[in-house]
Amino acid sequence: MAESKNDGRPSSIPALDLDDMMSVTVSADRLQAMRRLGAGHMLETAHLMPGVLARPEAIFEGIREDSDEDNSRRGGEGWRCYCGTPDTSYSLDGTKLGARKGWVYLVFVNKEKVVYNWRWERADKDDPELPQNHQKRFKERVL
Repeated sequence: MAESKNDGRPSSIPALDLDDMMSVTVSADRLQAMRRLGAGHMLETAHLMPGVLARPEAIFEGIREDSDEDNSRRGGEGWRCYCGTPDTSYSLDGTKLGARKGWVYLVFVNKEKVVYNWRWERADKDDPELPQNHQKRFKERVL
């Protein structure tokens, strides 16, 4: 993940914007929460999140489920979900592991281009590059 600037704000992270690239930042509140969860979560944040944002296997727009919305104090409406299947994962203690077969890594971005959530979820049994229930959770697949 991009290093923080000297003023404490996170640097931008490149993310695919359909036919071009855009810059997104990470919610400071969510990043602090990840730090408390341990080394494995921070390594995934640093190494998996940027890869999924820059080279997603799918992007959905229009989040339908409340659990996927950005409910943080300064958050906006959920906008996009980036999906990927990284070839690496990490244990809670930070040990590097292989791919998580049957799982996808999701990164949620709001309309202000702030990453507000990221996590592993079970993959769709018919399309292992997509999360379960993607047809109900999102309005439109744009990639």
